[in-house]
Amino acid sequence: MPEMKIDHWCAVCGRGYHACDSCAREKAYTSWRTITDTMEHYKIFMILRDYNAREITGEKAAALLEELDLSGWQNFKPGARRTLESIFPHGPSAPSAQKLPEYTLGLPPAN
Repeated sequence: MPEMKIDHWCAVCGRGYHACDSCAREKAYTSWRTITDTMEHYKIFMILRDYNAREITGEKAAALLEELDLSGWQNFKPGARRTLESIFPHGPSAPSAQKLPEYTLGLPPAN
């Protein structure tokens, strides 16, 4: 398979990735693939967007973000990093980072 051309950059971490734009032209909604490189980053993007728009409180944003994998947040784009730091004054603890090996293996979380 030929190497795919990088044509998008993640709005959260800045990583370059390839995404097909034909769906964006044919559908009436924006695919997460046009905004971020992963579904997890799209969820983070949406929470940060809602927090910045004052549609949710910092407490609500923190509760939602604590359910996601925030590992590597220090390498996120400056805007995402600043917003995370305003929600978590001491920086996100990334509690789900401890679950990452199970998640990547597709196994259910340990009890």
